[in-house]
Amino acid sequence: MRNFKLVKVNPLATWTDDDVAYYLSSHDLPEHPLWAQGYASIGCAAVTEKPLVPGDRRSGRWVGADKEECGLPRA
Repeated sequence: MRNFKLVKVNPLATWTDDDVAYYLSSHDLPEHPLWAQGYASIGCAAVTEKPLVPGDRRSGRWVGADKEECGLPRA
């Protein structure tokens, strides 16, 4: 059996909020309605809450689970 190293690729990882806003505006796309309600990192409904820790956008994701991403264990 081979050992494979996990590699995550996220082409939007370096985008700022301004970059996202510009992209949405320039492509006439709507903002996600949960953004206006205070959700800063939006995933599937079952595991997404508003951020629990101020300044940590992802603190509302996978609350109470030993995960950070869908299908991936916490590193």
